[in-house]
Amino acid sequence: MKWLLELLGVNATQSSDELAEAVEHVVEGTEPRLRLVPGYRRKLLPPLRKALTHIDETVDRFPGPLELSRKAYIDEPEVKAFFATPDELDSVLQHSSEISSLLDKPHETPLQEAWALLCTEKEEKHVLGLELAGNDIRREVSQTAVNFHDHKILAPATTEDEVRCGIKKCIFDGLITYALQHIVGLKSQRRELEDQRRILHARLRARQAAGNGLSSLIAAASTPAQQIEEIESHLRTTEDRLRQLPANEHVLETYLEEIQRIFNRPEDFIQMNVSCFRLNHMGIKVDAHSADAADTVCFSELEIAQVLKRVVTIVHIPCATTG
Repeated sequence: MKWLLELLGVNATQSSDELAEAVEHVVEGTEPRLRLVPGYRRKLLPPLRKALTHIDETVDRFPGPLELSRKAYIDEPEVKAFFATPDELDSVLQHSSEISSLLDKPHETPLQEAWALLCTEKEEKHVLGLELAGNDIRREVSQTAVNFHDHKILAPATTEDEVRCGIKKCIFDGLITYALQHIVGLKSQRRELEDQRRILHARLRARQAAGNGLSSLIAAASTPAQQIEEIESHLRTTEDRLRQLPANEHVLETYLEEIQRIFNRPEDFIQMNVSCFRLNHMGIKVDAHSADAADTVCFSELEIAQVLKRVVTIVHIPCATTG
């Protein structure tokens, strides 16, 4: 996969042997039979370039590096916002299996520093607290507390560039999996409809063949509450839905079009939003016009597949911090 790291880290906008190899990686990860479609590589190259460019631009916008250390906890408002106490910061670093794995690898000289992705979940909740208004203290004031939990240190490396390239590769593979899930859904839809059609045909034959005596009892047991008209209605609906799907001889073209659609709209899979607000030392949002002591902090929230949301930042870790 060295070719992919180089591709994502260098240039995703020009045609190259690496781009051709990236197409093959997509095909292998979604539906290898797409190689039977004439011109599949030519059709996939433009959306692939678009997806790679979007991934490049998104990850390049990840903020950082932000130092994670006790000193930074005092000096950097974002670090203080991320962690409730310096001890929590130390605990997250010391219990990170990924950092431990990096440190355990053989290096020419002992590592003095590392870089990684800090991924955490932001929670905002309404609380009642105190507020200073001039010389008066107001009680039971509705406030918004911001805190972060589920801290994870991911993709640690010896350089910042290596971290960003690793994140890009992970997102690229995630986009392939996202496309695969859509193709699997199309295959499952056809399978379910075909199975339903077979069952309805069997029930219809049973009803039509039913006479008196044991035959009618067996038919009633297999289709207990369905009359012939009802079965025929369900069968027509199923046949109509099957006709709306591509014929078997065109199904590969449909899968190819689905991958093109997904890679042409990478922003539907991954996007990043930046939010800035003022926080006081207790992690309470403070109005922009308030005279209360507060720091302006900005956080980048990564949204994946419109389901997963996490605040992300590239971090710089002095290795002594993890000891």
